[in-house]
Amino acid sequence: MNILGISALDTDATAALIQGDRITYSAGEERFSRIKQHTGFPAESVRYVLERAGLRPGDIDIVAYPFYPWYKEALLISKGFLINNVYNLFQNDNLRSKFYHFAYYVRFCKNAFSDHNKYHNELLDNLGKLGLTKKLKRVEHHLSHAASAFYTSGFEEALIVTLDAYGSELAGSISLGSTQGIRKVLDIRYPHSLGLFYSQVTEALGFKPTRHEGKIVGLAAFGNPSILFDEIYKRFNSSSSGFAYISGLNMKYARELAKKYPREEIAAAYQAVLEKVVTDVVAAYVRKYKQQNVVLAGGVTANVKLNQRVFEIDGVKNIFVFPNMGDGGTGAGAALFCASQVNGKMRPYKLKDVYFGSSYTDEEIKSQLEKEGLRYEYFDEIEKEIAARIAQGKVVARFNGAMEYGPRALGNRSVLYHAKDPSVNEWLNKRLERTEFMPFAPATLYEFAEKCYINIKGAEHAATFMTITFDCTEYMKKTSPAAVHIDGTARPQLVHKDINPSFYKIISEYHKLTGIPSVINTSFNMHEEPIVCTPYDAIRAFKLGRLEYLAIGNFLVEG
Repeated sequence: MNILGISALDTDATAALIQGDRITYSAGEERFSRIKQHTGFPAESVRYVLERAGLRPGDIDIVAYPFYPWYKEALLISKGFLINNVYNLFQNDNLRSKFYHFAYYVRFCKNAFSDHNKYHNELLDNLGKLGLTKKLKRVEHHLSHAASAFYTSGFEEALIVTLDAYGSELAGSISLGSTQGIRKVLDIRYPHSLGLFYSQVTEALGFKPTRHEGKIVGLAAFGNPSILFDEIYKRFNSSSSGFAYISGLNMKYARELAKKYPREEIAAAYQAVLEKVVTDVVAAYVRKYKQQNVVLAGGVTANVKLNQRVFEIDGVKNIFVFPNMGDGGTGAGAALFCASQVNGKMRPYKLKDVYFGSSYTDEEIKSQLEKEGLRYEYFDEIEKEIAARIAQGKVVARFNGAMEYGPRALGNRSVLYHAKDPSVNEWLNKRLERTEFMPFAPATLYEFAEKCYINIKGAEHAATFMTITFDCTEYMKKTSPAAVHIDGTARPQLVHKDINPSFYKIISEYHKLTGIPSVINTSFNMHEEPIVCTPYDAIRAFKLGRLEYLAIGNFLVEG
């Protein structure tokens, strides 16, 4: 059974191929188009996954898509608009705030109708060109998110939590997953949206909503959440059975706070309120259904500090976050859900890695290096050369093997550096033209997980994909301070010998030289550009970033 998953076309368009019951190939269109968070039909990504699998369009059995037809989405949006405005009218909020909520809600509806119509037609037009229109199956948006997390978790049963801005009338859900399937137990309806809530503060503090929320997570650690916590938390009616976001579409609220308070205090309070609202609800459902396993998906769960708080809920023993947690992962999720319907009682498998993207031979790499006029050296064991350079305090950009799926660079399209220099966050970000508040993440040898991180048992699978933070041990703070945030946490990638032997060997060789089992791993890209995809992309970013070494395949280039 070959199922082609097309993610939501509204942002980060991605194609994924499911063969049997697992993901085999996938890539985001942004990597090919070089347009960050590419919107629209992922034509190159579809071409790529079919080519890699040796398939033609006619070999596809099902095309799965995570939204209903535009007219059904429009009806759901209209229904939600009417219900919420009646509800909001009777809430304890001032008339000015209610007016802004209503006015911005009208604008949202108008734009959503137009966007759904546009992407509906674009999807059908492109599937028609491939002869696949009749094979299209639509899956409810949050069910797609839920399936992505559950069916790749390896858990036979779990509490499934999805949280994002909007999808098919919902902004979140809680479900129970088992070998019998997925059963939803809570709908979180739009506009009671934590994705909306967090994007508002992102925009108010001068960043791009739906893109720069990670900067708010980093900024929050520098503020005192108690200063504005009560003021912001009162906008929620929160209980053990769910929550409501009062006048949630009042876009002026966060902007007005930004005029009065330092941005660190605002970010800290928003982060603290997000954690409080989510953990209160999730904890209640963990207790109610006596679930020890929790899996997460949806754009809000890109918030690695929130994921740590969920893992710390009493009773939670194991956690997994789908590595492509945002809308880029909904194509895979929709396809996995369709596979579960075809296969009947489908058991979740444990996602081993996400190296689903394109790779290049040494001949292809050599040809591009010569075309760009770069001098290079070839090494049979380039890992030892990379480790030696890192130990000498050099920055090495690494391009090797298959490209990673999702938003995180996991060693194959990464910039590597030692973690002993706390100033690296400032000077390397300047070279890459980035503005960041989080420290660079560490890549750590799997065997040293408990020596470096506190309370990591049960979250090792999530940490394989750099989707959760942990409190650091004193050993980690002492040996790798550049990877530890001001609040004492880090967002590691645990590197396994059997998953990425080459990357593992680099860190292992570095450990032999220095006694330290972690290196800095940040994505190989320039500011506001996607992670590099081709040898040309890697060479271009290497030059623009003024980096010291480029390890590309088995070739080493000195800057």
